[in-house]
Amino acid sequence: MFINFEKKYLDQIIEIWNQDVYKKTIYNSFTKESFTNKFLMNPFYDNNLFILFVNDDELIGFGHAMYKDKSDETPGFITMIVVKEKYQRQGIGTKILLELENRLKVIANKNYIRQLFMSPVNLEWLIPNKKAYHPGAPAVAFNSPFYLFLINNGFINNGQQQDAFYQDIRQYEKPKKILANNLKNETDGYIITFYDKEQHDGFDDLFTALNNPNWHQVVINNLNKHKPNPMLVIVKDRKILGWTGPLYTEESKRGYFAGIGVHPKCQGRGLGKSLFAELIYQSRLNGAEYMTLFTGHENSARNIYLDAGFKIVQSFAVLRKDIK
Repeated sequence: MFINFEKKYLDQIIEIWNQDVYKKTIYNSFTKESFTNKFLMNPFYDNNLFILFVNDDELIGFGHAMYKDKSDETPGFITMIVVKEKYQRQGIGTKILLELENRLKVIANKNYIRQLFMSPVNLEWLIPNKKAYHPGAPAVAFNSPFYLFLINNGFINNGQQQDAFYQDIRQYEKPKKILANNLKNETDGYIITFYDKEQHDGFDDLFTALNNPNWHQVVINNLNKHKPNPMLVIVKDRKILGWTGPLYTEESKRGYFAGIGVHPKCQGRGLGKSLFAELIYQSRLNGAEYMTLFTGHENSARNIYLDAGFKIVQSFAVLRKDIK
């Protein structure tokens, strides 16, 4: 039968996840503390959307869904559906999915579900054959058990494929072609440096030109910190014409990456590649050992990452299902 989440089942949830998900898929393991912080402490958490399938106090499976608002024009999200191995292939996962779909419709007024990085919770996943992980899966890994389960239950591919990139940066040095291009651009007045609020201006104009309010918010949030993290910018005559960062190293030794953008009026000069190379180099100096990121398959920024030596290590499918 279905019940809403109860804390007495948390140990079983962690055991099943670590045995049947972590050991068999790309997703990272959980402790009780990390699971609580990721799900139960999330501001969008709704206990009515964390359901358990139990039999005589034995946890058979569980599922979790989320939403950001109760508009019928925005999606709901399925975070996970897990069934204990010995109970798999009995239709229990489908029952959990249908129950979550119904609750999303009734509780949150949702007409459709999407599986993509806009969800309030994205799961950490492990880079294949590396001692590294990325903090959030951007969608559903192609041909994974979860992907096939969703496809077989009415989901369709509905969005640009997301490709995840990785590079070990412990020995990274800026290539000679980047250094040569930097000298050429510096001659024309384009300088790559760290942002200085006393010297540089133009974030509003830059992100308006790039039509990217999300990056603008990243900058605002960083600058509102008591001690903001450094950010790399391209400037000419004190005007900001490019940005990447903020620069900091996560506990895992991953170099953080929020995005990179160059003003349209100065694109085509190789500034994006130079700016990204500087971020990798400064990340290495800041103690990072690797970097990961993801971008759309058709996003031209992928050429910057590939040129810098990054490799695609996993591709993800953006999925959708209309709730009837």
